[in-house]
Amino acid sequence: MKNSYNLSAEALLELYKTMKRIRMTEEKIAAHYREDNMHTPVHLYIGQEAIAAGVCANLSKDDKLFSNHRNHGHYLAKGGNLKAMIAELHNKETGCSKGYGGSMHLVDNNVGFPITSSIVAGGVPIGTGDALAASTLGEGRVTVVFMGDAATEEGVVYESLCFAVLKNLPVVYICENNLYSVGTHLLKREKEQRVSKKFEGILPVYTVDGNDVLAVYESSRKAIEHARYGRGPSFIEYVTYRLRDHHDTKTGVEAGYQSQEEWDSWKEKCPIAAFERILSKENLIDTDIISGIEETNKNELNDAFRFAEESRLPDVGNLYNGLFG
Repeated sequence: MKNSYNLSAEALLELYKTMKRIRMTEEKIAAHYREDNMHTPVHLYIGQEAIAAGVCANLSKDDKLFSNHRNHGHYLAKGGNLKAMIAELHNKETGCSKGYGGSMHLVDNNVGFPITSSIVAGGVPIGTGDALAASTLGEGRVTVVFMGDAATEEGVVYESLCFAVLKNLPVVYICENNLYSVGTHLLKREKEQRVSKKFEGILPVYTVDGNDVLAVYESSRKAIEHARYGRGPSFIEYVTYRLRDHHDTKTGVEAGYQSQEEWDSWKEKCPIAAFERILSKENLIDTDIISGIEETNKNELNDAFRFAEESRLPDVGNLYNGLFG
């Protein structure tokens, strides 16, 4: 395929597979959530898959990623263990946080996914501190910190960005601007719809179409290389839209804060459907390939849910393990 990113057919197909895997995982969670076996809030990532897939395709296992409450896509794109994730959502001892963390506290140290903070902007200073450690120890790795548009309204984000610039840290800040803080539209909270404008003059900032996986891949590649080779931090705002409610399985239209017209317009911009059209046009994908990918995902997801259902709940005797005070 001829493209300005010089990506192989295999690499392009991997981006597609990652997005499909995230989407199908989230849809399976949504389909089973009301069965009351998952006693944890879930913040679904449906509609934003291109961002996690495009960014994480540029990261190694040694690079660290710090996420937020809407972390399922980040976890999977970084290589997190699916069975451990689904078991965690079922609060089982085989979960990635031993069943105590739930959906908002996924972790997989084997792939550079060390901690998730459910506090709005909570992961930003933690990730900045990790980048300081990497720089001090000369580890040659990059830290990526994900946040939502509402997180940019927290003071700790300004403090972290300024500190990262002062210390020339190898960190990339990723803002997924899905336009809503819970149910409040960005323009009801701020004058500017481009949140990255607030940080101009502090560090390099970029605003990119978050539903275009190739644009995400290329912009994040440049920022990650910029950080990896000692040129300091960057801030990328990816404009996107979540197609489900803030912390439930319905849509924002059903919840009463998104208009049907707005939702429909963003549904037409689905990142997976858009990339599928590109790959199809270049003869890199067809219905048989798509069916094969979907069948693989279905089997993997069925195994993961079966594993979660068959796993034990945590032993009450271990309730206070890992606590310090």
